[in-house]
Amino acid sequence: MSTPHTSPATTTTTRSGAKVVVTRTDDVIAGAEPIVSVMVDSGDIMAFTPTTALDLSAMLARAATAEIPVQIKVTNSSPSQSFEHTYDVVAPAPRDNEYADDWMYDCLWEHTGEGPEYADVPADDEVETLSAPTHFEYLVGLKVDSYG
Repeated sequence: MSTPHTSPATTTTTRSGAKVVVTRTDDVIAGAEPIVSVMVDSGDIMAFTPTTALDLSAMLARAATAEIPVQIKVTNSSPSQSFEHTYDVVAPAPRDNEYADDWMYDCLWEHTGEGPEYADVPADDEVETLSAPTHFEYLVGLKVDSYG
């Protein structure tokens, strides 16, 4: 059986300078999944199945992303007329522990409305996410709306 230190290995360092090594060990007990291990200088080892390692990589990618480009559709409907716009915007990346609808209100809602000439007109406004980058696909198709 291989040790967790076998090649190929991917290494990086933490902000404090500790070395981090990621390895995959394929020759495990018959019938078992390969093991992906993350080791740090302190000797701690975190071992994952490939599926869990892929989930972790996506979590790390999302956590490391500060901003994301998204395409949104904004619909502003008043009793007498309706407007629809498609915008390409850059927004702060949502965090995994953040509700997606809260993120949409906080980061995308500012694109609703038709300007000061409609400020006193009651309207039903809606924002829908049309596209989002890799690791943020779960945002596509989400809608938030409000009447006011």
